[in-house]
Amino acid sequence: MSLRACPAAAALLALSVASAATAQSVAYAPAYDQVYRVDLNTRRATLVGQTGSFAGRPVVLKGMAYAPNGVLYASSDNTKSLFRLDFLGSSPTVVGSLGLAGQGDPARLDAMDLSYAVTCDGSAWLASGVTRKLWKVDPTTGMTTYVGPTGSRVTGLAARGRELFGAGDYENPSLFRIDTSTGAATAIGSFNVASSKISSVWPAFDSSGQLWAAVSYIPPPPPAANAFPPDWSDLARLDPNTGAMTLLGAITGPEDLRSVPLFGFAIAPPTTCPNNGNGGGTATAQPIPAASPSGYALLAGLLAFVAGLGLRRRAR
Repeated sequence: MSLRACPAAAALLALSVASAATAQSVAYAPAYDQVYRVDLNTRRATLVGQTGSFAGRPVVLKGMAYAPNGVLYASSDNTKSLFRLDFLGSSPTVVGSLGLAGQGDPARLDAMDLSYAVTCDGSAWLASGVTRKLWKVDPTTGMTTYVGPTGSRVTGLAARGRELFGAGDYENPSLFRIDTSTGAATAIGSFNVASSKISSVWPAFDSSGQLWAAVSYIPPPPPAANAFPPDWSDLARLDPNTGAMTLLGAITGPEDLRSVPLFGFAIAPPTTCPNNGNGGGTATAQPIPAASPSGYALLAGLLAFVAGLGLRRRAR
């Protein structure tokens, strides 16, 4: 390859790396005591690792979201704790207790059906489908502050800017907008799909504003002779303006995942807070994690610049 062609190749490589890194086509999802990587293009789930144990119990994660700095957090329903996933593939690190023990369904081992989301200002939120309540979470300690009743069973949370959204289930198959000052959930609109077997919907925004969701179903009673509900959770898109759901097909993967529902969905950190005059102002720039898509894009651009500079010096 000629020296003249090298800078062009370096620039093309940088562009390719940046495009691949910034195109968010991957989500992470917990399933009982495991975490999976879900390819949004192929709907294929790959095992990342086990969640490990805490206080002598397996860590069952329900609800997962990125903070603005790219750190991945998840709430645990059975241990009533907040966890941080520092390195995918290793056991999560406990942040602290949510302070909610004893508030769940006693007939289901204190289950609360938790969900978790983070808004652009770094505020973390927790909802319970059992108690129909909303809490604000301190991401440094895990402790919660009660906000108020949602008024509806919210099975999954997602955030866009300062807006908080919630998803229902078979009882009220709708997308909700949640008031973070009162906890009240107001229906945006129905999913408009067959919903009698939907047990939970886990929405998550990508960086472009597209709202995705993992849709889990009520397991069939044994013997599972009927074809519905399916063995796998489904991937879907949601319209945040109308609530309408488009089912894209099953999220398939290893046999260990068959008939095991997904319990969360995380795709990208929240975008920078808009300066909309509602008291937020201009958001402080967030640090770029070394392994984030933005970090890879910046690194690729820097490599291309250095390569071009070196070739110009050699040509003199």
